[in-house]
Amino acid sequence: MTGESVANEDGKCYSLVLSGGGPDGAWEAGVIWGLMNYGDPADYEWDVIVGISAGAINTAGMVGFDPKNGKENADFLSN
Repeated sequence: MTGESVANEDGKCYSLVLSGGGPDGAWEAGVIWGLMNYGDPADYEWDVIVGISAGAINTAGMVGFDPKNGKENADFLSN
């Protein structure tokens, strides 16, 4: 980063932090899928996503998607 703010128009920066632990990676992907399919995907347009271990694998699977494409991202992770 170049020191620029990643805050939204509302002045907030939304982040998602994913934990490690082998089977937790599949659980996290399922929770993300549920949020996108049963909630409003616009509520989950994260500015920053970080993870460790299994969470880092999910994070790597999310970086190629625009935050506005949450459903496609969740389908990719769960598949």
